[in-house]
Order: sequence, then C-alpha cells, then structure tokens
Amino acid sequence: MAVYSEQHQFIFFANPQTASKAIALTLRERLGGVALPDREITRNGQTVARLHHTTYSQIVAAGLLTEAQLESLFKVTCVRNPFDQLVSKYIKYCERFGGDPAKFPWLVGEPPAGEHSFPQWLRWLGRRYEEIDKLRNGPLEFLAHADHVIRFEALQDGFDEFMRRIGIEQPVPIIVHNITRGRADPAEAAAPVVKKKKKNYTEYYDDASVAVVERLYAPILERFGYRFAG
Repeated sequence: MAVYSEQHQFIFFANPQTASKAIALTLRERLGGVALPDREITRNGQTVARLHHTTYSQIVAAGLLTEAQLESLFKVTCVRNPFDQLVSKYIKYCERFGGDPAKFPWLVGEPPAGEHSFPQWLRWLGRRYEEIDKLRNGPLEFLAHADHVIRFEALQDGFDEFMRRIGIEQPVPIIVHNITRGRADPAEAAAPVVKKKKKNYTEYYDDASVAVVERLYAPILERFGYRFAG
C-alpha cells in the first residue's frame, strides 16, 4: 500500500520496518489520503501490486498511476538505520514461530544460541538467495524515486518537514501504531499503546553480523551516514 492524495499532490511509499504504517494511517485519517491500491492486484496468478508496501514500479505496472502522474507528485518514503531495522525484522520472524527457539528453522544444525539467535538468523537468510536479495535491494526500491525521506530516528521532525513541503503549516502528530512489541519495554507490553522504548539493537550483533550488514547495505549507510551503534 502507498498513500495518495490528489488534493495535496503527494504519494507516500511505505518502506517496511520504518514506522511507515503509522505514517500511512496518519495520512489517511488526518489528511484524507487514500490507499493505493486498496486490495492486492494480481494478473494470471501473479502479484502485480502488493496490498502492503507497494512500490513505485508496482503502481505503474498495475496501471494505478502513470509515470508522468507519479513524477508530478511529491514522493515521500522513510529510512531507518539498517542495523536497527534488521533487528525488528528478526523479531518479527521470531514471532512467526511463537517466540519458541525450538521452532526456529535457522537454529537447525546450529550450536546453541545465546540470549539472541540473530547471527544465526542472518546466516540462515544468507543461504536463502531470494531472501537476502530482498534485504539488499528492497529498501532501495522505496528510496530510488523519493523527493523527501523521513528518518525513523527523527520521525516527527521529518514528517513535519513533509507537511511544510506540501503547504501544511499546522502540526500533524503521527499516530502511534504497530510498534514491534518484542522490542518494547516488558513493563509496557500490555499497555493499550506500546511506548517507543526499545532494547538497544547492538545487543543482537556479533562482529561477523556487523560485516554482513555493512556489505549488504553499503549504499544506504553511505547515503545517510548510518553506522553501527550510531
């Protein structure tokens, strides 16, 4: 899903694990933006445009907007320190298996993990070429056409600048939504709205994992000045 506004002439592309769902919800509920597409689009059994995290190329391929129409819009997406973003992705993988290490496929044939099995997970993905290719190229699809990129680490500031760029001067607070529960403070996990306090992503890494991320995400690390522990 992207969020499109004919009135304000913008389109927002929801880059996964960057608080994009919170921004998309805010744009729909507070600025009248519409989901694009509003359902998954398939042709001959193949997905042309995903319902969630729709890309520029998918919008064009599905015939939802032309390239000329897209180029006339103010195009926005989000970015996040890849070292931090991958930890959220890892936690979501763990949640798929009920948080039970005995069910984690990346631990099959591996020595017992410590507190976190993140290094094993990253090696496991590395053996699944399609998955590791998504890690490498996925974020670049969202960043390639963006006129404005909101940093996850300064979310409201980046969103405020987005609003100013489309001519909205009054504050528009981002709705708190879809925070990775596995990274919330345990005392807050049962609260109706989970706070943003998180465990530090550096706790999940070993030296080999750092090197993998530096290699996979070199263009993003260089462009945005991200680094490990930074």
